[in-house]
Amino acid sequence: MNTTLSPDREGVPVEVRSPAGACRVISLAGSGRAEQRAREAVRNTCAESLGARLPDALLVVTELVANAVSHTAGVRGLLLQHDRNTMSLTVFDRGGTADWPRATQADPLAESGRGLHLVTALADSWHARPTLEGKAVTAVFRTGSTEPESH
Repeated sequence: MNTTLSPDREGVPVEVRSPAGACRVISLAGSGRAEQRAREAVRNTCAESLGARLPDALLVVTELVANAVSHTAGVRGLLLQHDRNTMSLTVFDRGGTADWPRATQADPLAESGRGLHLVTALADSWHARPTLEGKAVTAVFRTGSTEPESH
């Protein structure tokens, strides 16, 4: 089953179950509380799948949303995807910058600039990709067996 989900959807989050796993899209556009809403969505949707890794995922999604709010024209939404072995947290921004997320060396006295180091340390992997309006930054957490599924 092939499903296209849009994080720009307003209103009720979309939940899709398919052979590839479960998905939930949460609109964060126009929210002054985007980081809080993203944490609540991860806590409510992913707690069981992430288990002891939930605190790490909460910190990571907070950082990804804060980066989208601070360094782009705004945050659009959050896509939570789970399959047998991984949980992916994807934050969509509205573009507005040609810069790509990268971990940089922060001034030791600076109050910011270390967020992607945190993401790198806590998530199993992360990556960014272009979208029609901006970019999507995804953090991936291993959650289950690393054994291949039998068909």
